[in-house]
Amino acid sequence: MVSPNGRLAYVANRAAGVVTVIDTSVNREIATIEVPEGPPQYLAFAPDGRHVYVSVFDEARTIATVAVLDTTTNSVVATVPVQTRPFALAVTPDGSKVYVPNHDSGTVSVIDTATNRVASEIKVAPNPHWVAITPDGTRFWTANHESNLISALDTSDDAVVAEVPVERSPHSVAVNPVRPMVANVNYDSASVSFTDTGSNTVLATVPVRTNPQAIAWSRDGRFAYTANVTDNTVSVISADTFTVTATLPVGNGPTSIAVLPNGKKAYVSNLKDGTLTILDLAAG
Repeated sequence: MVSPNGRLAYVANRAAGVVTVIDTSVNREIATIEVPEGPPQYLAFAPDGRHVYVSVFDEARTIATVAVLDTTTNSVVATVPVQTRPFALAVTPDGSKVYVPNHDSGTVSVIDTATNRVASEIKVAPNPHWVAITPDGTRFWTANHESNLISALDTSDDAVVAEVPVERSPHSVAVNPVRPMVANVNYDSASVSFTDTGSNTVLATVPVRTNPQAIAWSRDGRFAYTANVTDNTVSVISADTFTVTATLPVGNGPTSIAVLPNGKKAYVSNLKDGTLTILDLAAG
């Protein structure tokens, strides 16, 4: 994940049990943060950039927490127990809540950031992998991997307001920053579904390379980028034409992608070779 001001990128290294901090101005590692609670999996920044929330779980299902990092000290300052296998979490625009999808439990834990405690649990379709929140903070979406559904929930009461059928194994979901649209990757269908958030209907489904795992939008909302983990590529999709405009080679096993706030660069984490690929988006 990239910090709100774009100056830092934080990378969860689950096998090493650490979070790496990258200075995006020089693309160098400047800090390594130990996560003693267990393997760090996914990251989410608070809007003010002062905290990073890290989902932590192990394959034995004995650990299920969210670690809270203070970015001024690069240390863990709190640990919040959640349900089994917390995946890709998200913070509301006002910074008051963190939504944590718990894969095995079929729930979303709602963390109150003022107390660093779980305030409630929301039942969703099995098995939620990813949470993305609309820019105005009124709704959030979950990608429910085994249900072939993405769900929309109202943040005022955390009620499910829509369930949209998509293709097989929706792994991640991303809200367009300027258009009424969400996109999700379908891992086992090698495709991306684009959904209209007004009508909650799928506008288009676009084939991409094998096993897309993560998706991110350009800052102007014109393009979506998918990390295709088995194909070692990133697909670039036009939101105007719903077509793939480019396929970019990256490292071995790309699992996530983050775009700088200025839209000029994207960082792709490559699981199998332990590298970051930096894409120059300004160059097209």
